[in-house]
Amino acid sequence: MRKIFAGAAIFAVAAAAWAGGDVWKTKPYSQWDQKDITAILQTSPWAKPNQQVQGAWHPDGMAAADTSNLGVAGSGTDTSNRSAGAGGNQPGGTEKQAEAQAAQQMYNVFWWSSRTIREASARRAVLSGAATQEQADKMVAATPDSYQILVNSPNMAIFQRRGEDAFKQVAFLQTHKNKEKLSPTKVEFQKKADGTVVGAVFSFPKTTASGEPLISPDEKQVDFQLQIGGSWLRTYFVPKQMVDSQGEDL
Repeated sequence: MRKIFAGAAIFAVAAAAWAGGDVWKTKPYSQWDQKDITAILQTSPWAKPNQQVQGAWHPDGMAAADTSNLGVAGSGTDTSNRSAGAGGNQPGGTEKQAEAQAAQQMYNVFWWSSRTIREASARRAVLSGAATQEQADKMVAATPDSYQILVNSPNMAIFQRRGEDAFKQVAFLQTHKNKEKLSPTKVEFQKKADGTVVGAVFSFPKTTASGEPLISPDEKQVDFQLQIGGSWLRTYFVPKQMVDSQGEDL
């Protein structure tokens, strides 16, 4: 009888730990529900929702971000590999109007190359019927060879207008330990079927020019900055917090 009670107690403790921990550490992604996915895209260390262009360096929490236009990494709905010119099929008007709109927008910033974010986007595709679990597993298994940052917003008119190359010159990652500052090797737009830009993926090398790892194991913070219009979008990530059940997840 004591063994039965002991076993039950252990099971209860394990269940409590499962329920109380971070879902990306305690629950296989194939079992995530919509609530789990929302938590990852809103509150995980890889997500910086609702960032203001001229906002605070360490912004406080805000209302839930609109991530409905988030693509699925490595799938047909991730159209970040399609080039976009300076089209005009989004609201924008003149250049000054586009800059004014951009300055008022809220932006979501994700560490897009992370396993956790890729799992969340793939799992959401499964739940919506856009992909099978087998297809999702293949998407997640395709690990990017660079660090990737995704910036998206309901209105990406200024990106549509200026094109991908223009944003290679006004974005960078910077580590705090070595003060290494890297520009993206490429910028690729995510687009809807009608060509409307809904996100921009910034790719950065994983090593410095000297061949050293960009992000060392003891790195405390990595800053991401992007000039949009006449202002800067600034946010940061803490590598030591970016850990899932498999370990470091960048």
